Amino acid sequence: MRRFFLTDEQLWRAIAENTTDLSNLMNQEVESVPATGAHKDVLVQFNKLQRQYRVYTAELRRRYS
Repeated sequence: MRRFFLTDEQLWRAIAENTTDLSNLMNQEVESVPATGAHKDVLVQFNKLQRQYRVYTAELRRRYS
């Protein structure tokens, strides 16, 4: 079992930063992918951020279930 050593505040901050990063990534994809064809790289980054988001929110749910 994975243990978290982040405080609630740190988890909330990480979720907020993650959400901002996901939004920026989506904006980047819309603007640049047709021109560069870098769709795969964007998807890899998106999946990584999405996994982190799920881990952070699951930990908060576990703490306050």
